[in-house]
Amino acid sequence: MLWHKGWLETRFRLLFALGFSALILISAYSSGGKAHFSVKTAVAIVPLLVATLSAMLAGAGIVTQPAIQATKGVHGSMMFTLSMPVSRFRLLAVRAGIGWLETVGGAVAFCCGMWTLFPVVRATTTAAEMFEYAVVLIACTSGLYLISVLLATFLDDIWRVYGTVITFGALWWLSSHAPLPASLNIFRAMGEGSPLITHTMPWAAMAFSLGLAALLFLAALKVVRSREY
Repeated sequence: MLWHKGWLETRFRLLFALGFSALILISAYSSGGKAHFSVKTAVAIVPLLVATLSAMLAGAGIVTQPAIQATKGVHGSMMFTLSMPVSRFRLLAVRAGIGWLETVGGAVAFCCGMWTLFPVVRATTTAAEMFEYAVVLIACTSGLYLISVLLATFLDDIWRVYGTVITFGALWWLSSHAPLPASLNIFRAMGEGSPLITHTMPWAAMAFSLGLAALLFLAALKVVRSREY
């Protein structure tokens, strides 16, 4: 029932996010950009897409969300969620898990769209490298996505969206302007350090992202267990 409830809460958000992704691809294709849509252009867009998906789909598992809009205050069905005979850990894990699957699925679908629509991408990368890039996205998206999950445990939905965008923007700025080690630069692993550009896997950055995701989930769990709703 938790999985079904989470799906009902997020399905329209997922549809909106996929529509946003499709709009980017179709606009680039229909404007004649298919001849100039390089791999570097593609990997530059992906972090923006990940930020959008995370902001739209991350949830706390307890603070029930409306279907489309971000709102301030408590959602009407929150008391129903809290009355369920399940632990707060399970509420958090299921809701965050649904959003994670949808976020990763959206990012991978974007990669498939790039591969299908743009001959330049197919000409400069192999199917194996695109699969490797999908693996990198899954790992790197996890750490970034859990930032939004943590914010959702103590912020209203609308402030969580703002906080996610601001945090992602700050991290992107640091990754571009600060001398971060490659092993800590998640945005670089999805961009210029990805298998599509370097033809190697950024294992260190992937491990850092997964470790960060685990720590953020534990922090989110501590918050939801200690809060009075």
